Amino acid sequence: MLQTLKIENVALIDSVTINFDEKLNVISGETGAGKSIMLDSLGFVFGGRADRSLIRSGESKMRVEAIFTNLRKSHIEFVENELNISCSEELFLSRELDLNGRNICKINGELVPVAVVKKICSRLVDIHGQSEHLAILDNDYQLKIVDLFSKSTSVLLEELAEKIHRLNEIEKEINSLGGNATEKQNLIDLYSYQIAEIERAEIKENEFEELMSEKKTMQQYEKINENLRSAYSSILKNSFGESASELINTALKNLQNISNINEHYDELSKRISSAMLELDDIGATILDDINSNVFDEARFEYIDSRLDLIKSLFRKYGGDYSAMMSYLENARKKLDNLINSDARYNELNKEKETLLEKIDSVQDKISLIRKTSAEKLTRAIEHELKTLGMPNAKMGVEFSRISERYSYSGYDHVEFMFSSNLGFELKPLNKVVSGGEMSRVMLAYKIVVSGVDEIESIVFDEIDSGLSGNIAMVVAEYMARLSQVKQIIAVSHLPQICAMADTNIEVEKYTDKITTKTHANVLSGDKLMLEIARLMGAQGDNIAIGRALKEKCNEYKFSIKN
Repeated sequence: MLQTLKIENVALIDSVTINFDEKLNVISGETGAGKSIMLDSLGFVFGGRADRSLIRSGESKMRVEAIFTNLRKSHIEFVENELNISCSEELFLSRELDLNGRNICKINGELVPVAVVKKICSRLVDIHGQSEHLAILDNDYQLKIVDLFSKSTSVLLEELAEKIHRLNEIEKEINSLGGNATEKQNLIDLYSYQIAEIERAEIKENEFEELMSEKKTMQQYEKINENLRSAYSSILKNSFGESASELINTALKNLQNISNINEHYDELSKRISSAMLELDDIGATILDDINSNVFDEARFEYIDSRLDLIKSLFRKYGGDYSAMMSYLENARKKLDNLINSDARYNELNKEKETLLEKIDSVQDKISLIRKTSAEKLTRAIEHELKTLGMPNAKMGVEFSRISERYSYSGYDHVEFMFSSNLGFELKPLNKVVSGGEMSRVMLAYKIVVSGVDEIESIVFDEIDSGLSGNIAMVVAEYMARLSQVKQIIAVSHLPQICAMADTNIEVEKYTDKITTKTHANVLSGDKLMLEIARLMGAQGDNIAIGRALKEKCNEYKFSIKN
């Protein structure tokens, strides 16, 4: 259940903390006091639209926190297994929004996307507003209601999902084998062409890199030639002065002249002799390079053309040599499978036809159960509607088939049908139901399915709008009944519902000579009786009037508990 709601800097609220009862909580107050802000705050923390205009004037951000306690085991498992967030029986949600639009959502202290918040809150809370399209009007949701009420379709739906999953695998493999004869031949032609194209090129490993290096060298022909000649001239033949070889040779003679005086000079002369030999060899090598450094235009054009071919094949088949060869290997295997696939193709198609028949059979079973369940569901809702002052209300479920042969939810499309007046034919619920009727239809539905769905808390925003008199009391009694199995939080103007509450919260607006603020107080004692009397339209201090209605409601609550 939702235990605590804390609101900071939202519209007229600077800071409010509300603790809710596990049963029926009713929020009341004068028009314009700020009751809708409470609902906006709930929607915000539960992952609804983030509206920066709601940030309190003069503040930089707004923040809303919500604490859920006594979570069901299934909800704990969902949070831990599906959302991968640590969770016990308590769930702490927080959400902030600043003036720059920066949005921060957390679950149990961990940052999460808004979509994750919505995902978990859709399992915990059901919010019903005054004018929004209720989930019960959606055809997909109506189908879920029928399945939820029947209970016995879940196993069959799991079986159906497994068979469809296998069917998808079969169709994927059939497609890999070429599909029909024409598609198969097209794939054989394609793979054959690709294999021949790669093999014909005879590209070697590292060939691309080696050709790129050779091309770069040829592009620098003149620079290389110029520098080689300059180097050779500096070492062995210099027309502008003595070459390195001549200078070193002079140094050698000088050292040889004194080599007999000291062994050290003899050693130096030997080392210079070795250097002379190495320098002569370098010079000879440079000369060979000069003689061989001839620009071959035909070779350059071949390299350029070859590189273009390699680049083209790399682009088509993976990006580099390794990827291209991997593609070649896979293409050979696929071609081999296609050429030798007739037996496997026939086997898969036979399995596919058998599986489609089984899928049809499972969907038939699901549809039959749904139709039986839908009949019971609508009769149960009709019974509750009679109690709610709609004696002539009729409901039905119209079944039709979707255009596809199958889907994970079966082939059924359902439409809830409704008529509130005697003698009028049933028409789609979302076409004919009025606002006041919708409130009672939804309440009747909630009572009927309250024992089978896993929603723990229901929020009603003035669902009682347009109701009065005896029907208002009946609706109050219904909400009291529903609160025995669900936590109810309701914004209401009806004194009957206010008097039926287990916790009453009054929203009040006030000014402190500087600004306007909204705060919320839990009512009890005489203050509660005065609020009930105010909602009844009583003038002045009419505690007795409020107490009389409260006592009547308490008697009813005692009767349903016992």
